[in-house]
Amino acid sequence: MRLFTALWPPASAIDALRADAGDEVPRGWRRTDVTTWHLTLAFHGEVDPGVSARRLERAAHGLSAPRLRLAGAGEFDGVRWAGVEVDGSLDGLVTAAGGDPTRFVARVTVLRRRPRPGPDPEARPATPWSGHRGPWWRPGEVLLVASEPGRGGMRYRVIHRVPLAPPPGVAGG
Repeated sequence: MRLFTALWPPASAIDALRADAGDEVPRGWRRTDVTTWHLTLAFHGEVDPGVSARRLERAAHGLSAPRLRLAGAGEFDGVRWAGVEVDGSLDGLVTAAGGDPTRFVARVTVLRRRPRPGPDPEARPATPWSGHRGPWWRPGEVLLVASEPGRGGMRYRVIHRVPLAPPPGVAGG
């Protein structure tokens, strides 16, 4: 089972980004399903879900929820993404998830280049959300997620949830 660890933005953050991204999709690209927009902290590949869930529980238990917002845009390897601005640091969560904070880029994939054949994709499609600065939010949990092939693309299924603590001095903490 292919697993990854992620944070899921709330509907308010997704709705704001979706509004700025607009409905137009550049030639040769496809919009990812907005219900799957997430911030991957680490990829784990084909691993045992029980072992991974226990490891994440031990590593992430008690960690404070960072303050985040979707902001800006970028691209690499056939992917156009929305950036994630962090008030503080994600290093602790990335490390707890099994990722490398020195190589981590906080992002949410919005567009993917379509596999050929077909029309040549626009080499550098416009990103109408490049100036986006969404609402601030704090994730309530970190998720261990299975990525499974499905009709029309990959399907995600939450395997395990680890609650995050509000920072000291923040309501609920």
